Amino acid sequence: MKKIALVSGMLLLGSFHISHVEALVPQAFAAEGNMAQVQLILKKLRSSMGNMKDFDELEAAGMDKADVDRLRNAMKGKIKQMTTDAVDLIRVL
Repeated sequence: MKKIALVSGMLLLGSFHISHVEALVPQAFAAEGNMAQVQLILKKLRSSMGNMKDFDELEAAGMDKADVDRLRNAMKGKIKQMTTDAVDLIRVL
């Protein structure tokens, strides 16, 4: 959003050629979209990490340890992938 305001200000001041401003506008929208994606991934990541505690409860409730371990490993893989995705998007910003 800051880039959009900056671009609008540059238009008002007339300090940039219109082609320069047109080149900045898509970048501003892309950065805003990337930030929304990062926030969503981080929200899902927090939720998934909180769900790891549920596996202990499943095991305590009598679920087979091998099944619980498979679920844990699947969730760890998901968390690792979301972490990688978040880091990649942050680098783009």
